[in-house]
Amino acid sequence: MTISNITQKFAEFIIKTRSDDIPEKAIKTAKDAMLDCLGCMCLGVAQPIGKIMLEYVKDVGAKATCAVVGGGVKTSPALAALVNGTTAHAEDYDDVSLAVLGHPTAPLFPALLSICELRRLSGRRLLDAYVIGFEIAARLGLALGVSHYNRGWHGTATTGTIGAAAACSRLLGLSEEKTRMALAIAASQTAGLRQNFGTMTKPFHAGHAAQGAVTAALLAEKGFTADPNIIEAPLGFLNVYKGEDLQPLEAMLDRLGQHFEITWSGIAIKPYPCCGETHTGIEIATELLKEHKLSPKDIKSIECAFNETMNSVMLHHNPQTGLEGKFSSEYCVARALLDGAVKLDDFVDSRVKQPEVRELINKTKVRVDNSLPMMAAQITIELNDGRLFSKRQDTARGWADNPLKPEELAAKYRDCAGWALATKDIEKSLEMMVNLEKVDDMAKLAQVVVRREK
Repeated sequence: MTISNITQKFAEFIIKTRSDDIPEKAIKTAKDAMLDCLGCMCLGVAQPIGKIMLEYVKDVGAKATCAVVGGGVKTSPALAALVNGTTAHAEDYDDVSLAVLGHPTAPLFPALLSICELRRLSGRRLLDAYVIGFEIAARLGLALGVSHYNRGWHGTATTGTIGAAAACSRLLGLSEEKTRMALAIAASQTAGLRQNFGTMTKPFHAGHAAQGAVTAALLAEKGFTADPNIIEAPLGFLNVYKGEDLQPLEAMLDRLGQHFEITWSGIAIKPYPCCGETHTGIEIATELLKEHKLSPKDIKSIECAFNETMNSVMLHHNPQTGLEGKFSSEYCVARALLDGAVKLDDFVDSRVKQPEVRELINKTKVRVDNSLPMMAAQITIELNDGRLFSKRQDTARGWADNPLKPEELAAKYRDCAGWALATKDIEKSLEMMVNLEKVDDMAKLAQVVVRREK
């Protein structure tokens, strides 16, 4: 097998995979991820970034075709995907996948929701397309490796754009040739710099990826052209975006259509509304607080150890805003030690500037320890009386080996959806999402979730 046919083989997989080929576990994971994402959209649309996006689409005045979730308006398919993708990621409360090097569902689901509403497609077709799009994004992410991320690229915006375009192509029933065109058009729209973490532009990465995917698929459907070998070409996606550890390209096609990454590494659904890399630290701090009955006033120093990749994500060591706090291990650990929990309303400017939390932040130092795996943390707390307490944890709740319970996922959805939807619409949409494979027309769901509580 050569490496000259990756784009072609991807297109064949997108087109030829049957519903029966997709494992039930993959469908279950996709349903949970999209329910979680829908709730995050409802939360995000009520935040400042969502309000700006709503003003933007209203100013554009595009044809009212597809729902802005929780926004009370409709706009064009691509603009709806832009807003919904941005709001899905607005609070950094949406899911995570190490395989795709970012957040898989914030680009995927908004793009698919627009296409489904546009063409009146079923929930089962949506589920199949989601799993297929995730697989493409995951195989790209695994090939690029963590060095792609370390160079400053945000996988949500790079692998996510192409994965979402693959999913949209599946929904539209594009031919092999047009699917390859869609992937190539999408590849020229991949962008997203991690330096923008802690600002409104990070969630824009997800929205732009969803918008680019919808645009790419609809243009390809009409005959728009691009390079048919965009993934493997000399100046194509892999060669341009690769870091130092590009994996053997043959592995990208190994058991394609038989092994589904979504059933292997899975998707992590967040229990805390902040960067996933902070979660192990939050849980360690909470456990140490409870186990040893710590009082913040007795703490002399705090050391947080992570590997270099983790540390590079949590780049705000002295956060001044709520958004920066989401990417600060110092703030998240301090908040957990003060309150024994980390909640949605902790990520506003006033909470980050609270004197008690500033005192703990000033006592905290970060140490890089590359013997720790991705997502792991070790927290060491020294008290004024000289006692030391230390704990290591490799993964947080919500990951595949410790998933949220169905009732926890439903509770999170209700909590988030309550920012934009009336109670009756929350419950109706929850029922539809739980039984997504039985929804004959996704436009029915869109009509429920477009509503905004008065």
